[in-house]
Amino acid sequence: MLVWDETDVLTVLEVIPEVEGDGIWHRYVVQRHGIELTVTIYQYDADVWFEMRSLGIEKPIFSMRIIDCPGIARKLDSTGEYLEFAASKCFGSRYDGEQTIPYGARVYARPTINVALFG
Repeated sequence: MLVWDETDVLTVLEVIPEVEGDGIWHRYVVQRHGIELTVTIYQYDADVWFEMRSLGIEKPIFSMRIIDCPGIARKLDSTGEYLEFAASKCFGSRYDGEQTIPYGARVYARPTINVALFG
């Protein structure tokens, strides 16, 4: 199961998620400057799907899935406020929500959308 705080994701992405009826997934759709980022979080499976597209174009320009993601952490540093999504198997045991995430994906939503791999 994914370790995350829904409020952290809401705070950084600044959009209300669409939530599947049984809470199976949360889908956040962020639009900035003609780009749309969709982040779908399957909290019970611990999977996170990212899809970025240019508005008006059907095919995504970026698509990535983190399968068995241990956790999501909200960060604030000199580069701005962002979310870190831990890549699978980067912790010897369950992610506790406190440890530093050594590698994975970062999502910045302000002032423009940016997804960056790190580690």
